Amino acid sequence: MAPRIDAHTHIFPPAQAARRFALSETDQTFREIYADSNAKMATTEDLLAALDSDGIDAAVSVGFAFTGEEEIESQNRYVLDSAKLAKRRLAPLAILNLCHPGWREVAEGALSDGARGFGELRPHNQGWDPLGPDAHRLCELAAAHGVPLLWHVSEPLGHGYPGKHGGIGPLELAALAAAHPATRMVAAHLGGGLSFFLQMPEVKQSLSNIWFDTAAAFLLYDEQSISRLVGLAGKERVLFASDYPLLSPRRQLDRIIASLPSGSADAVCGANAQKLFFGYA
Repeated sequence: MAPRIDAHTHIFPPAQAARRFALSETDQTFREIYADSNAKMATTEDLLAALDSDGIDAAVSVGFAFTGEEEIESQNRYVLDSAKLAKRRLAPLAILNLCHPGWREVAEGALSDGARGFGELRPHNQGWDPLGPDAHRLCELAAAHGVPLLWHVSEPLGHGYPGKHGGIGPLELAALAAAHPATRMVAAHLGGGLSFFLQMPEVKQSLSNIWFDTAAAFLLYDEQSISRLVGLAGKERVLFASDYPLLSPRRQLDRIIASLPSGSADAVCGANAQKLFFGYA
């Protein structure tokens, strides 16, 4: 059996968690998601304990898209250091804000320090154009280093929820992926509806460099959504993800396995993430 890997989790350094309310005053996206004291914030220790108790082998730790340089540096340092201490149980993704003139230096520094990609990217929350010149430069950088970009994809329809808006739109992501076929990309939250267009052959071909993760899927879509996604994208392009600590990894894993077509669980629930983020089959 392939390992079980949660491809989308969030951790925060204790110092940022302790400054929850101060950060809520200065960062709009953080305020929207975490200003409520009931919104869960997890440390590395919390995540590893959850993986142990839930019988999950590893996880991808995803950066939070702060606006300010200081908080981005703190987030990246913690995510990267945590992965080293966890000894290959965590694949770290660094966060970037392309509005900052030094974003490329930050990106290259993170890669040299062990980052396995970049994300969760929220361009509109941070104020940069996902189809602008720097976005194309980021795609080229990621392709050159063979690492993926994980995007928060904002679905244009449906109910609202904290943090829904401000990512990349499905049409924007489709255009960017088509322009950079050598860049591997992950569309979080089932791609915000982008996956539905895979029924069009030319669209499926142009999006062959996109994987779709299942983070928070059952808060957004019905119980058959993931099995339909596997049918459209193929089992090799779907990644089990919980969005921990928003949702329990084990509970989401069990629900996903129960809904998957026969013979697809190993790929969706671990093997794909193992290849994409950890770099081995």
